[in-house]
Amino acid sequence: MFGAPKTDHGLLSVPDAMLALLERAGFDVIMPEHLNGQCCGQPFQSKGFPEQAASVGSELKRELSSLSDAGRLSVVTDASTCAKHLREFPGDAPVLDSSQFLLSHILPKLDMTQKLPTVAVHHNCSAQRLAEQPMTEAIARACADNIAVLSSVTCCGYAGDKGLFVPELNAHATRFAKQDIPSGCTLGVSTVSTCASGLSEHTQVPFVGLASLLEWASRPLH
Repeated sequence: MFGAPKTDHGLLSVPDAMLALLERAGFDVIMPEHLNGQCCGQPFQSKGFPEQAASVGSELKRELSSLSDAGRLSVVTDASTCAKHLREFPGDAPVLDSSQFLLSHILPKLDMTQKLPTVAVHHNCSAQRLAEQPMTEAIARACADNIAVLSSVTCCGYAGDKGLFVPELNAHATRFAKQDIPSGCTLGVSTVSTCASGLSEHTQVPFVGLASLLEWASRPLH
């Protein structure tokens, strides 16, 4: 939905990077049909519509469960909010967030070809609730000589899509984030695209998905 921000590194968007990594690591990918209109339900939950959230989220989880061959195959999502929300619904499909899957299934099968000097790391709210901080930082360290965790930001204030309509929330929550980013750092990562968008705007450093960074760092050099 958000594409990839312009950087000096020619990064792929998160979906394209995820597919490239899966192919690079030797996986066959099953994509759900009729993706337009399918949703984990979190946006409805954030706006105070729990019944609608349960309806659309449960419907998607049922389809994913059927595609997972009764739970034999894992479901991977590139957004921490979606992973957290989908886990709350019954179904056979085990749902893995990008950091968990990339660290356990993808990274061991990759040859790292290039690194950045420093990468800034943001732990969004859902990733914190899923206790994924060590996983995200491990992947970032595989792609950079040093990492800088945004210690001044516990929540970026985007609050789902509220940052689009009340940008003051995002601006206030991230007002100290820039001081966490060392001089010369040209890239940051977050596992939620809205968080990445807000941080990119208020730190003047492009924040991207974890898959985009890992794809670049393991891209074959010709």
